[in-house]
Amino acid sequence: MTTTRKPIIFTDLDGTLLDPKTYSYEPAEPVLDLIRKKNIPLILSSSKTRAEIELYRKRLGNDHPFISENGGAVFIPKDYFSFRFPYHRELDGYFVLELGTFYLQIIDVLESVKKETRIRIKGFSDLTAKELKSLCGLSLEQAELAKKREYDEPFIIEGSEKEVDLVKGKIKQRGLNYVWGGRFHHILGKNDKGKAVEILKELYENQFFSILTIGIGDSLNDLPMLRAVEHPIFLKEKRILSIKIPLKIKNLIIMDGTGPHVWNEAIFQVVNSLKI
Repeated sequence: MTTTRKPIIFTDLDGTLLDPKTYSYEPAEPVLDLIRKKNIPLILSSSKTRAEIELYRKRLGNDHPFISENGGAVFIPKDYFSFRFPYHRELDGYFVLELGTFYLQIIDVLESVKKETRIRIKGFSDLTAKELKSLCGLSLEQAELAKKREYDEPFIIEGSEKEVDLVKGKIKQRGLNYVWGGRFHHILGKNDKGKAVEILKELYENQFFSILTIGIGDSLNDLPMLRAVEHPIFLKEKRILSIKIPLKIKNLIIMDGTGPHVWNEAIFQVVNSLKI
């Protein structure tokens, strides 16, 4: 029997829908095409900036809401929902719900941590677009978009786990949060992807009455999002032999491998098993 509940898919980008090295989503095209045909909203939920996500939305032909910078903000296209709802500001055709701390405050805190600990830390604000291009394997255009940050600062630490733990503690002492994104450390406010997902779930429930939620990610910063959905999927790097935290998440499916090939397989399995 086919479900009558409206399916909503929340997906991370880097290492999930996008290949961790090439940033291609081409191997996921079969399922992307399937969910387009079934008119299933695909919500991009990433540590990437609004500018970066907009680039992928354009390439994917995606006109749904999205979540930027680890839940820093939810961007909802105007006229997307058929009812009014509270929001913080209007920007470039979106209603914006801001959950994060503003970027300049985040940078100030990270600078104070650098000075106090004397640990070598480099954030995106310290790197030129060319340096970021080299570090991440991005195009220069993508690197420039990655620097347009609003709520979250990715950074690298030169040091051991001891230095990482010290920096993490200092960030938390100053009232901000730390997360590991799979490629970079991140400093951000009290936001996370899960809080942003909960907001969108409520809006979709108001629109469709009954929804069915699927979430897919590959890193620790995706765990709040996976806890917030009914059908969570975690893509696990094969070189990681054990990762205990996701096992606490109800109904969790763990897939070996990351990137669009595995994303395609995982989403197809769930869509097929739920008879969507």
